[in-house]
Amino acid sequence: MDEAESDQSSAGLPPDSRVASRRLASGLWIMAAQVPRARQSRLVGAAGVGYLDDPPDCRGLAHLLEHGLFLGSGRWPGRSALARWVGTQGGRYNAHTGEEVTDVHLHLPVEAAEAGLARLVDLLGYPRLDPGALADEVEVLDAEFRARLDDPALHRLAALGRLFDPGHPAAACHAGNRATLGDDHPELVARLQAFHARHYHAGRMALVMLGPQPVDEQLDLLERHGRRLPATAADTPSPDRWRWATPRGVAWHSPNESSLPAAGTLELLWPLPGALADACAAPLQAVASQLNDGALTATLQQAYSVQELKADTAPEGTGPALCLAIELVEPPADIAPLVATCQRALRQACRRHAITPPPARTVDLDAWPREQARRLSRRPPARGSVPLDRDRRTPSAWLTPEQCRLLWREGAERATVTWRQIEETATPWRPLDLPWPPAASALPEVATPLPSRRDLAGRPVGPRSDDRPAAGLLFRDARLSLWWDGLDWPTREAETGWCLGWPAGATGNGGRLRDWQRRTLTLRQAAGARGQALTLGSDARGDWLMARGSPAGLASLVDQALDGWMAASAVTAPTVPASSSGLLAQQMLDRLATRRPSCPPGAMPPLLCWARGEMGAGEAQDTAEGFAERLSRARNAPPPPDAPQGDGQGMTWLAPQSADRAVMLEVEGGDDSPRMRWLLQLLAHCHDAPFHREMRQRRGLGYVAAVRYRESSGWPRLGYVVQSPKASVETLRQAILAFLDADAVRLARRDGPQLERLRRALLARQGPPETHDEAIERAWQALRQLQFDSPSPPDWHLAPWQQERAALDSLAAADLEVLASALASGTLPMRWWAHAPAPPGSPASQHCPPAT
Repeated sequence: MDEAESDQSSAGLPPDSRVASRRLASGLWIMAAQVPRARQSRLVGAAGVGYLDDPPDCRGLAHLLEHGLFLGSGRWPGRSALARWVGTQGGRYNAHTGEEVTDVHLHLPVEAAEAGLARLVDLLGYPRLDPGALADEVEVLDAEFRARLDDPALHRLAALGRLFDPGHPAAACHAGNRATLGDDHPELVARLQAFHARHYHAGRMALVMLGPQPVDEQLDLLERHGRRLPATAADTPSPDRWRWATPRGVAWHSPNESSLPAAGTLELLWPLPGALADACAAPLQAVASQLNDGALTATLQQAYSVQELKADTAPEGTGPALCLAIELVEPPADIAPLVATCQRALRQACRRHAITPPPARTVDLDAWPREQARRLSRRPPARGSVPLDRDRRTPSAWLTPEQCRLLWREGAERATVTWRQIEETATPWRPLDLPWPPAASALPEVATPLPSRRDLAGRPVGPRSDDRPAAGLLFRDARLSLWWDGLDWPTREAETGWCLGWPAGATGNGGRLRDWQRRTLTLRQAAGARGQALTLGSDARGDWLMARGSPAGLASLVDQALDGWMAASAVTAPTVPASSSGLLAQQMLDRLATRRPSCPPGAMPPLLCWARGEMGAGEAQDTAEGFAERLSRARNAPPPPDAPQGDGQGMTWLAPQSADRAVMLEVEGGDDSPRMRWLLQLLAHCHDAPFHREMRQRRGLGYVAAVRYRESSGWPRLGYVVQSPKASVETLRQAILAFLDADAVRLARRDGPQLERLRRALLARQGPPETHDEAIERAWQALRQLQFDSPSPPDWHLAPWQQERAALDSLAAADLEVLASALASGTLPMRWWAHAPAPPGSPASQHCPPAT
């Protein structure tokens, strides 16, 4: 048995975390992360098998097996047994099939961790693979494939395949559907069983756990249950064939994009041999960090409207590679200067010998265990799969102009361009010539902006020796409300923070925010390279920013962000700022968090400031007054009209994008109190799984059926959404109404013990913060919702999670039943959303709701 502490893996976790990993004699990797403030346990099981392992004549087999894992297992044979058990615990589960790894992840209350781990191991190692249930799952996969035909992410992967060797598995579409899996179900079950036996054994698997439990206790649990996984002699991996064709470029767009405003995205890709990418992971990450430090963005923005720029060492669908993705507000007429500028920046990054590691970022606690499980279960690259002569054993030998590939998402309306089409996905694409531009065509370099905070009179502002302020309201006048600290959370050493919020037009705020983000992209990247963070936001209460990190130059960072906001607010931004992405159902659910509440929130002061960190009362007030003076110069442009509009019959229609129909009932809470927010979350938990079963299994309406909770400016909402490839909009609407009429109240009836379990489950999701960043975000949003016409109490502190906990504890079972009755009777504020394909022969952009 081999055991080792993993220092690198703990980077970004809260500072008091502990991480340990161990490989068992069976070959199984286990890893545990003790995060003392974690509210719940995250469990992940991963197997080193993915869609690149699909047989050529049965594409989608790995994905089908992922679905089959949830159809019952040896110790828990019932179909949907795991889903029902997780539901009773108030937890969540999901799974994902990637190129090389399939993972299953559970989020559970801490006390349910061991029972969940037992079920996870049984699911992975001993699935029943019932033939009748699997036949149904083939239909589910087919509906999923059809729904994903509206998602640009699928079309990107299809176009990316044009850059690969046609004989490599990565060149084909991997989603899996009825046509690729076939209809010989007994044969399919036999193939699944053989596929599972070959790939799902301990030597190719990893179990990872993150929770508040001591790390040794977690390791013991993982080892004890992990021993049940099938132990098979490790097989010799087949050579990892080089997937890439000779360097080339491909342009593509989504089939539905002619009716939608679409930004262009250019991806520059430098493939890398797997062994080299693993051995040089740290230098490659340092190169990516240098490309993300703001200097390249500042240079490109001289000639291009760059909305986003990101260098990444783990791009989706490419295997080992460095990717530089640049999102442009409008596709450029000539990309030669852009490409030459990026090539020059990459050469400079590779030549730098003294590489400063990038500042450690706070990781997503949900994503961290999945990333570690995928990393541990992935098979190492076979030696010699790509020849590495002496001159090609360093990353710089591969990061050259000659090795670059281009993937360009272009606008769709180009009459002079002839597009080809990928048959299976109908993705329009065309080859791009690669006449690499000379270095002389690169744009002149621009220095990254550096902070040099000055007050309005031009005098540098330095630290003042005044007293540290007391928590609460520090200063207020007609222009400014300044609050100081009060955060009930351990403070990071030598960190200062400024949070600012101010009223702004809610109409058109999405476009204004996107323009603000574009204008401050260089600034945000440069701040990140210095270990600072700048976050921008907008909602019905107004616009806001959060800046935190080392105090040096932090006020200047805020000044420059305010300048960017004033420039963005002086022009009329487009109503729909970006092209749609994701499934139709997800697009509808996104509206819950962005649409303005029907009851407007209370008035904000002209400028609300919250300050923390290394400064005195006088310095904080002087700095905040400088911010207020800066904002007073803003000149706002008239906002654009709201969109989309309803049809006059209570239905709001999304622009047509596909052949699917989708309907969502939006339900708004009666107020924005913590009590109402908890009640709607409880109701969503009671309704979600039964709604899914009713719509998807009993009625057979479609692939997506869910009940989700969202908030807009703190205002709670529920969304009951169904997406179907065949049912009419009216059929979907009536199905939702029938569910509410028959089951809304019945499912909300809970006795005392059941309600207590739901309380514990909600606290595991929404209880006290798990990380410093989460504490700041939640405290700031709670401060924005305060009534500002009264002074703070003497013992004021900012810990909204304490008030939220008290509100949750006060709820009784009867309160939930009363809310469900109001929902069923239609007395809560409601709004319908719908999507239908455009009528045949009519332009997609001139959609009229179809007759139902």
